Amino acid sequence: MRKIISIIVLNTLLTGCVSVTRFDEQKTALEACQDEANKNTQAWQVERSSLEENLNKITGERDSCRNDLSQVETSVQDVEKRANELRHTLQDEILSRNVEIETLKGKLSVHVLDRILFKSGSADILPDGKALLKKLAGSLAATEDYIRVEGHTDSVPIGEQLKAKFFSNWELSAARAASVVRFFEYGHKISPLRLEAVGFSQYRPVTEGKTVEELQRNRRVEIILTQPRSEITK
Repeated sequence: MRKIISIIVLNTLLTGCVSVTRFDEQKTALEACQDEANKNTQAWQVERSSLEENLNKITGERDSCRNDLSQVETSVQDVEKRANELRHTLQDEILSRNVEIETLKGKLSVHVLDRILFKSGSADILPDGKALLKKLAGSLAATEDYIRVEGHTDSVPIGEQLKAKFFSNWELSAARAASVVRFFEYGHKISPLRLEAVGFSQYRPVTEGKTVEELQRNRRVEIILTQPRSEITK
């Protein structure tokens, strides 16, 4: 009898020990699982924070692009509006093919053939040229546009008789641009801070210059209008 009781007690103790061991093992496993879950949660939170930051950055860039696009569209519309106004103002000169108006990349260009502005080899503005520039100046005075005046010649070299005054087409093209700028500033009080004069000689032709008509088209003054720099989208 005592032997049987001893066996029962021993079995109970052994069973208890096994249960405690299994409990400890399960507890350890559960704690490890919880630690892993906490690590995964922290990693997910960091990743989510990074994704949210990137999303906010992308959203900001998208809004900025939309704003830039809106400004560009407004600028293009303004340029086209001014171009149409100038076409109306200079319609006689356009019909006589002395003036061409074009728009490109937010810039408005008025191309004036030299035959209405100057005599051959001269930088003195002719009466018809002054009348044209007076019309143009009236329109420009009502804006804040920057005004770049470019002088262009054909590829025919300066004659010997003119070399004392204009050594080459460089000097002639620059002098013609300066004459137009001077007319705008002193004749119509357009701020010199809005004006720029530059000569390109024969090196930016619009045609090949193989015929008399093509040479004539290359001899021109280009008046390029752009909005104030603070309004130009960069």
